[in-house]
Amino acid sequence: MRRILSVVAGALFALMLTVPVEAQDVDITGKWESTRETQQGTMTTTFTFAQDGGKLTGTLGSQRGDMEISEEIADGTIEGNKISFQVVMTRGDRTFEMTYSGTVEGDTITGTMETPRGEQPWTATRASN
Repeated sequence: MRRILSVVAGALFALMLTVPVEAQDVDITGKWESTRETQQGTMTTTFTFAQDGGKLTGTLGSQRGDMEISEEIADGTIEGNKISFQVVMTRGDRTFEMTYSGTVEGDTITGTMETPRGEQPWTATRASN
């Protein structure tokens, strides 16, 4: 009987190793900060996220020198630990869209943003409140 239990336990353990682990649900509500170097110098972006189930809303704020920008996050989704959202910016008579996607791991989001100039990596960390 012990041998049978041992074999069954071993088989269950092996099965657990082959079943993919589902991404954990995360809560990213709050402020997150991202800093990156641009041709015009260092740019700091603050994301303020609000999460309601799988819906993600909020704002993107950035500052470069004396110029401050604040835009609404649109079409935001969160599924497990995967997020995506869009930001539409208007500067003068030009409008352009940036699409963000990323993976949340603890207090860090890592992903890519698609801009009119191509795809770029982005990383954000949870800001202390």
